[in-house]
Amino acid sequence: MQTIQLEVEDSKVDVILTIIKNLKDNVVKKYEIIGQADEIKQFNSLSHSKLNTIWDNLEDSDYDRFLKV
Repeated sequence: MQTIQLEVEDSKVDVILTIIKNLKDNVVKKYEIIGQADEIKQFNSLSHSKLNTIWDNLEDSDYDRFLKV
């Protein structure tokens, strides 16, 4: 089995997915889209505890909902 890694502009992801979906059966075993969403999740998990202590006051309580990951 071989792995191919592609870096594609956000606006072109749909084109690549269409190509993959239109290949013959059993050509691609699996594919996965890794992008900004994963980076945001990683940032949130790393910064959650710091932001929780910084924003632990009444003035910033409106923003507490963004700390829930």
